[in-house]
Amino acid sequence: MSSSAYLIFGGDEYRVTAKTKETINSLLPAAEQDFGLENVDGAVDTVDAAITAIGRCVEAITTRGMLGGRKVVWFRDVSFLADNSTGKSETVKSRLADLVSVMETGLPTDHVLVISSPGVDKRYAFFKACQKICTVHEFAMLEQGFAAEKQAAERLDEAIKKFGLKMNSDARAAFLERVGIDTRHIAREVEKLSVYLGQKRDIALADIQAIVTASRESKAWDLSDAFGKKDLGLALEVLRRLTCQDVSPFMLIAMIESRIKDLMIFRQAIDARWLSVSDSGRGGSAIKWHELPPDIEKIFSESFEKDPRAIHPFRAGLLASQAGKFTQRKLANCQRMAIETHEKMVSSSLQDSMILELMLIRMLS
Repeated sequence: MSSSAYLIFGGDEYRVTAKTKETINSLLPAAEQDFGLENVDGAVDTVDAAITAIGRCVEAITTRGMLGGRKVVWFRDVSFLADNSTGKSETVKSRLADLVSVMETGLPTDHVLVISSPGVDKRYAFFKACQKICTVHEFAMLEQGFAAEKQAAERLDEAIKKFGLKMNSDARAAFLERVGIDTRHIAREVEKLSVYLGQKRDIALADIQAIVTASRESKAWDLSDAFGKKDLGLALEVLRRLTCQDVSPFMLIAMIESRIKDLMIFRQAIDARWLSVSDSGRGGSAIKWHELPPDIEKIFSESFEKDPRAIHPFRAGLLASQAGKFTQRKLANCQRMAIETHEKMVSSSLQDSMILELMLIRMLS
């Protein structure tokens, strides 16, 4: 680990950028950055451009600054450290080995190299060398799933604390449902809330609904919610809006299939009296899980990616309320239609949006 070289990378672009700027500011005061900070752009997509960028980086870290003193070289947004066509080039790997050689030999006194990248292949020699000679920070962006939701909740907690805000449980669940898992989007929306609230510091559910912008993926959830509400007019309106926004039709059908699966679980739980639903008094539904038969307990705890009982009460209440609008037989028919529609989207010459509209009409009319 070296104090003269840093590697900061990962798919969480917001945190990579924040950590990079924090590192540079700790190395070089803002007042000295006009002359002491040199930027080398690493966001390139050809082998020749990558070789040129590496050469500029080597030149920058081996050349004294104009006024002497500390010099920080920021090799920024390096795109060819990942397993892509440029990164696989043996010529690029060879030039990166030259850069490693300079770093291993030792940078000139008071010279520091900071490398930021959206992705680094850990199998490559460059990363293995950096583990030995650099201070390494990784900020991975997890894919959808429980781990990604947990990480998003942690990012939300950090943003709330930063702005001195408070958010109740229902507002928190609604925020994450609407915003999704992208760290930059989370930070931006919390900052918007802070400005919107003024002197007020407690965030209510109504504030989320009034000011928070849904992410691209969360907008797709609007279609799932319209389906769950059994509102055909709203579902068709949302579908047409999402189609105009070029949201992938395959994402939309996948999310509807997922919602049907969730509703089938909750409908079965309600019918079997494993779950009771009541009015929460806040415009939603309150739920209570009861003791399950041993075989169902095993399925819930071992067979699901996330135990339905571990879903946030706000979201679980929403699903339970929507499940109450369908019978098990109707949901089974909807599941069959969704599977048929998915297959038709792959094989038919009809527009995907038209196929989805016909599916919704069959399901909800």
